[in-house]
Amino acid sequence: MLFIDPEPQECAPVIPVRVVWPIYNLKREYSQYPGIMSIAALLHRHGFESEIVSAVDSEVTACLRMHPHPLLAFTTPTPYARHYLDLNLRIKESFPHVISVFGGPHATFFPEMIEEPGVNGVCIGEGEYAMLDFVRRYAEGGPLVDISNWWFRENGVIHRNEVRPLLQDLDELPVPDHWIFRRAMSSSVNQAVVMTCRGCPGQCTYCFNHAYRKLYAGKGHLIRRRSVDHLMEELLQVKAMGYEFIRFMDDVFILSSQWIEEFSEKYRQKIGLPFTCLARAEFVKPEICRMLKKAGCYRMLLGIEAGNDHVRQEIMKRPMTKESLVRAARMIRDAGLKLTTANILGVPGGSFEADWETLDLNLKCKPHYASVSLLQAYPRTEIYNIAMSEGMLHEKHIAMTEESYGFGLSSGLKFSDQREKKRIENLHKFFPWAVWFPWLVPLIRLLVRLPPNKLYDAIYFASTNIGMNLLALPPRIGILVLWHKTGLSKVFRRQRKGTTRT
Repeated sequence: MLFIDPEPQECAPVIPVRVVWPIYNLKREYSQYPGIMSIAALLHRHGFESEIVSAVDSEVTACLRMHPHPLLAFTTPTPYARHYLDLNLRIKESFPHVISVFGGPHATFFPEMIEEPGVNGVCIGEGEYAMLDFVRRYAEGGPLVDISNWWFRENGVIHRNEVRPLLQDLDELPVPDHWIFRRAMSSSVNQAVVMTCRGCPGQCTYCFNHAYRKLYAGKGHLIRRRSVDHLMEELLQVKAMGYEFIRFMDDVFILSSQWIEEFSEKYRQKIGLPFTCLARAEFVKPEICRMLKKAGCYRMLLGIEAGNDHVRQEIMKRPMTKESLVRAARMIRDAGLKLTTANILGVPGGSFEADWETLDLNLKCKPHYASVSLLQAYPRTEIYNIAMSEGMLHEKHIAMTEESYGFGLSSGLKFSDQREKKRIENLHKFFPWAVWFPWLVPLIRLLVRLPPNKLYDAIYFASTNIGMNLLALPPRIGILVLWHKTGLSKVFRRQRKGTTRT
């Protein structure tokens, strides 16, 4: 079906500004940013266009040359911050007068990045109306230095402005613009990323929510949700674009039974695509699982994180009990949903034996896939402070996180016992296999004592591809994703091309 972008609702601006968003690793389905989609939709409503481009020098410069009035905007997760800052500097060598601004998580919690060379502005917190005010001022030739949510540098002086109140009615915003990603991404990407809610009730120490609460203290309710009807407008467009699977990326999708009931009925009638969502144990109920299954939910991701009570409840500040986690897992499985668990190893204050408890708890929960990562202690999170107090941070901790893009094969923390660190890192590689094949557990107890090696890394990557694609997605979709990710599709095309020529 051919889609035509809706016409802007307001008159064209004085200067036809176009916002260019470079995206790292654009070929992956996870590289779709709902925040950018929402900002782009609001800008479009007011006559300003946006474009997604791969974060590669040649593609960014080619895009900038095509437009007379471009603005360069980076949505910046912390692991990608250095990549984007370096890219921006290189681009500025050819386009010294292009204004470049940074937003997203890293800019929100590290606004001092305004002092980095080549950075003109930093957007803190929610970006829709902040970005609209900035682009509109730029188009009209007005002053930029006094816009809420923004830090700007002008003539060597940094202007720091307060954040505005949180937007309370999310239905006030236009439906997110998925087309800007659909145009830029490979046609092989058949999964759409969608968010229905902002804010999280959790206080997890490895997450930024506590810092976000502090930033917006007294400026409105943190947890806000779109109406089901507003969401359906977006999903109808997503379906018409040809997407075959929906990833709902809310921190906790199942917060309200009443909302889930309305959503499930309308989704089943109007959309009907398989989808996945995230859950916390205390919100899992049999009726919610049954409604979601009937609507088309294929998989639910349940955060376990740690099996040891002290690590989970005191260090991570996740108050759920082991019994509640096992019970929630059983309710999800009993409803006929695929269950994926999320787990973190190598937590400050933990140990190898504590991490082995995490494996034991997963064996009781019986997920179809147990995803696992080594802790990334991001600065200005509580877990970072805990790691610092225990002397577990390297001087180049941030650089190590950025080099691994947040998903390292080894821990970025210092351990007093290097043998224990190696055992934890090795457990990370075998963790999913132990859950799939419990009879391997005694053997894995022995294998984790050996030095880390490339074979262990390969074993881990194999489990990730199986778990994230073949088990977490419907087979028809998962096989296609794996087909493209492994490069087999390119090999097949080359072979067919060669056969045709002969």
